[in-house]
Amino acid sequence: MRQKAKDSGIGVPEFTAVFNNDEVNSFIEKVPAPWVLKPRSEASASGIKKFSSKDELWNELNALGEERHLFLLESFKPGDVYHVDSLTFNKEIVFTSASKYLAPPMQVSHEGGVFRSKTLGRYSDEFKALEEVNAKVLSSFGLMNGATHTEFIRGKADGKWYFLETSSRVGGAHIPDLVEASSNINIWREWAKIEDALLRGKNYEASKPTGYYSGLIIALIKDKEPDYSAFSSQEAVKFLPIDHHVGIVYKSSDPDIIQQRLDSAAEKIQAEMLNILPPKSKLTS
Repeated sequence: MRQKAKDSGIGVPEFTAVFNNDEVNSFIEKVPAPWVLKPRSEASASGIKKFSSKDELWNELNALGEERHLFLLESFKPGDVYHVDSLTFNKEIVFTSASKYLAPPMQVSHEGGVFRSKTLGRYSDEFKALEEVNAKVLSSFGLMNGATHTEFIRGKADGKWYFLETSSRVGGAHIPDLVEASSNINIWREWAKIEDALLRGKNYEASKPTGYYSGLIIALIKDKEPDYSAFSSQEAVKFLPIDHHVGIVYKSSDPDIIQQRLDSAAEKIQAEMLNILPPKSKLTS
């Protein structure tokens, strides 16, 4: 995926395979730490590990043994992480939603905490930049029809956009609820309509998205069912029924209100409800 993006002129963090010791040593000599070791074929951030020293990295590579080929090594780029959720029909992108993670999935899966994301204004500079680079990714990868979830990072040091990953699927972590709240577009439903149109040889047209802002917050909590009464507000349009989790979708015409609701809810969850479990390790002793 990264090699295809790089060959297509799309910015990606520096990376290397970890099959060969000499290649790994050459990479870590040229690219300063920290580095991240990533599974090649998993959608979750839980399998990603970050290293700040050569010794830590080599201990992990040696422990992986015969599973080493399932990973790649990548430069860690500090910055804000974004996700773009799209629908494509006959190679044409017919709908795009762009959002910013307020707590990156990797951080939440490894350190615990509260997962948050918020949509971007459709006329903002960030949205326009993401719409452009997302279109380049999907075109380069040859996606013809269906839903996609693509992630980018904007480097803190240089302000550049870097491609992280893409997939021909709907985003997880209830991101479709976030997208629907802002746009009135249900990605699952529209994907089904696209497949139906293809089977029947008919045309498909996406509805014009509404221009609201939305926010999503999800966290692991101690109780099986949360008490949502303390989170009720005009902007809270959906409470997600997930055991041992609190999950809320907010919607407003004012992005500042969305940010305020997300901040307030996160503060309350952190202080009174949050539960943190250590990430599972795939290595056995």
